[in-house]
Amino acid sequence: MKRPLIIFVFFVLLTVNAPAQVKQIEKPLEPPADFVGDGCSMFPDGDYGDCCLAHDRDYFRGGTRAERRASDARLYRCVRSKGGSKHKFIASIMWLGTRVFGAQCLPTSFRWGFGQRKKRG
Repeated sequence: MKRPLIIFVFFVLLTVNAPAQVKQIEKPLEPPADFVGDGCSMFPDGDYGDCCLAHDRDYFRGGTRAERRASDARLYRCVRSKGGSKHKFIASIMWLGTRVFGAQCLPTSFRWGFGQRKKRG
């Protein structure tokens, strides 16, 4: 019984706007012309790979919390637009994964703003 509670608390803590996400970057860098994302990070690249690449470009650049929410919503809508109940389910799982594991405060290679240099404080 403790395991679901721990998972729930972990999820809540990651989805709350962490103080590390409030840090602003000096000037957002656009992805280079030859940018190659990792596709659908830790998720199979299906017929929605184009959605993941656009999302990777957003995550490279980073920005505000509102921009991150908007980027995750665009990913959800793009995957869902591929049609069928399978894509509705996949879109929901991907949205949840990006909200939990894409937080800027995590030390992952696919976090929000992964392509940016942070201000030294």
